[in-house]
Amino acid sequence: MKEHIVGGIKEMPENIELTSEVDRRNSEICRFTSARTLYVGTKTVTNVDEAKGLPLAEKLISLPGVVKIQLIGHLLVATKMSDKQWSEVGKEIEAVLTAYLISGLALTPEEIHDRMMLIGRTTREKIQYLIETQINPGVAEHGGAVQIVNVEDDSVYLRLHGGCQGCGAADFTLKQGIETIIKRAVPEIKQIVDVTNHSAGTNPFYRRTERGTSTS
Repeated sequence: MKEHIVGGIKEMPENIELTSEVDRRNSEICRFTSARTLYVGTKTVTNVDEAKGLPLAEKLISLPGVVKIQLIGHLLVATKMSDKQWSEVGKEIEAVLTAYLISGLALTPEEIHDRMMLIGRTTREKIQYLIETQINPGVAEHGGAVQIVNVEDDSVYLRLHGGCQGCGAADFTLKQGIETIIKRAVPEIKQIVDVTNHSAGTNPFYRRTERGTSTS
């Protein structure tokens, strides 16, 4: 028989449903299934370093008694220490899953679609896809465009064109918009570097006088 540590299907806030089942062959493994997608693809984590860039994985692997997690679509497979009980560990895992699913960190249907489109692509191809589908359509409304210059290790180098070049809000756009989109969809990227020559821009929000003061 299936062992449900939380009574099978459990109603959660915001209409979130979670089910759980302890493995019949290995009682140290439990599968938690969510009605919503937890991760696009497959991710195995056994320590905090492997979880970096994935808020849900970081929280789960940091729980006392959890030694391994696997995220597979709607499924979380958790492995606990042998001296811990699922009645205790399971509640902690459910609390983390619930908090994640009702937060702004959970994947939206649009993000799930985009993540599916990124599967099988190189890091540069992933970033190029995001620029074409999510970033440039937005900055184009302000007469701008973003171009990849290079991708090296965990860094991507971008150049801003048009209305973004020399714009007083370029840094805000990069940090709050572009960087957020790229890092969330491509967690292997840790740094976004702007290599734009903003002094050559023709459409800034402010202009510098010859003495270095700014005017609106």
